[in-house]
Amino acid sequence: MTRALLSLAIALAATQVAARQVSGPATVVDSTVIEINGERIMLYGVDSVMRKQVCSIDGKLWQCWPAAVRKLQTLVDQGPATCDLVGEPDPYGRVLGRCTINGQSLNEQLIRSGYAVARPNEAPEYAADEAEAKKEKVGLWQGQFQSPSEFRRRAGILVDRP
Repeated sequence: MTRALLSLAIALAATQVAARQVSGPATVVDSTVIEINGERIMLYGVDSVMRKQVCSIDGKLWQCWPAAVRKLQTLVDQGPATCDLVGEPDPYGRVLGRCTINGQSLNEQLIRSGYAVARPNEAPEYAADEAEAKKEKVGLWQGQFQSPSEFRRRAGILVDRP
C-alpha cells in the first residue's frame, strides 16, 4: 500500500511539473513579457524599462522602451521558446518564467544585450551579464536611464511582480 501511494505521489508530482512548462512560438507583449499559447510569461530575474519611460543618449531623448521591445522580438524570432514557469499568475494573468530558445536562456540574452537589468533578489546569477552589458555600454547602458523599479516607484505603479 505504501509503495502504491508513493508511486501515485511521484506520478502526480511529475504531472504538475510537466504542466508548469510552456513551449511554442512566442510573441512579445512588453519589454519583459512574452506570450506562448495564450500564456503570458514575465521573464524571471529580469527587469526593463516601462512603456512611458524615456531615456537619453548624449543628452538627447531616446525612446528606450520600443528599443527594448524590438530587441526582445529579435530574440524570440530565433525559434520556439520553452519556459519553465515559476509561481502563480499575478492579477494580470502573467506568470514568471525562465525561458530558452535554441538551448540558450532568453532571460540572460536580454540582460546581456543591455536592454534589461537583473533582479538580483530573484536571480543573482544574472548580475554578471548585467555587469558585462554595462561595461560594454550596450543597449540601455549606451545612455542614461532610471532603473525600472525606481521609475515605477516614482510613477506610483505599485504592481511589481506576481
